[in-house]
Amino acid sequence: MTLRLVFDRDDLLRVRLADGPDPLWELVLSLLCARDRDPQLPAHLARWRRQAGARVRRDAHAREWLSTLFTLVPAAGDFPDFLTPAYDRGGIDAGCEALAGTRRGLLETDLAGVFGDDTPPSWVRELATGDRRRLSAVTGAVRSGYEAMLAPQWHEISGATSTDRTSRAGVLAREGVGGLLAGIPGVIGWDGQVLEIGYGLRTHTVHLRGRGLTLQPSFFCTERPITLIDPELPPVPVYPAAGTPLAGSLEVSPRLVALLGRTRAECLAALTSTRTTSELAARVGTSIGTASKHATVLREAGLVTSVRHRGAVRHYLTQLGSALLDEC
Repeated sequence: MTLRLVFDRDDLLRVRLADGPDPLWELVLSLLCARDRDPQLPAHLARWRRQAGARVRRDAHAREWLSTLFTLVPAAGDFPDFLTPAYDRGGIDAGCEALAGTRRGLLETDLAGVFGDDTPPSWVRELATGDRRRLSAVTGAVRSGYEAMLAPQWHEISGATSTDRTSRAGVLAREGVGGLLAGIPGVIGWDGQVLEIGYGLRTHTVHLRGRGLTLQPSFFCTERPITLIDPELPPVPVYPAAGTPLAGSLEVSPRLVALLGRTRAECLAALTSTRTTSELAARVGTSIGTASKHATVLREAGLVTSVRHRGAVRHYLTQLGSALLDEC
């Protein structure tokens, strides 16, 4: 599955780096993380989950607000766009104010998209009609979730996104907008007009049409970027912040190892996020020369494509490479 972002010429002039973490995006993604049973969950998220879990267990009202949030943000599948609205920076207060002002039409459309043919709880049906009391309750649950799950570790969350912003600002200065876009985790292709990103849920095309793009790093996003469902909303791809620690050793299946060999299989798995040769070597734990040789073999097999940009070679998974990882 692929997210395709189609740029006009003016869009390249309107690519922006978010100036900090978005509390509402972080909360929604933390709700997914809280129920993620992957044994390879990155260490920083496993630590957060232990600490947040202890805080939630001490919260006498947690059952109520968690029930509300978990209903709107299922463990798998879509969640409503209105939970992550566009708003001027101002922290959780500004985010909650934007959420509380959600118009009825968006509530109805988003909830219909999330629940589909399933029958939602009665309070969700009332929310879909624009019931302000229900929307106020959702806003209160969001604030409670933020205070219990995120606020005590917000300094760490902000630090990770700040590190990412500094790193990508350096890439922008050295390599221009093209290098910045090509370096976003999960990118599998960039031809100067269309940015293709590995996307978990569906093939999704967004025409920017002069609106530009805001790149939003996230402490809780893992592996692949995520974005809003509605292509008419302000385009904001949310991606794993470079300031978060990598997971432990790369997990590759025995079938892939049998096919490619251990190190080459790890190189292919590492390229679920685009990397330069030196970044690939660092991720796999091998020399730059060895990483380059493996990338060459993978490229000749059609599993990887490589693009030179301002002195650095970036490697991307092809659709064939992505399909092989999915199958193995």
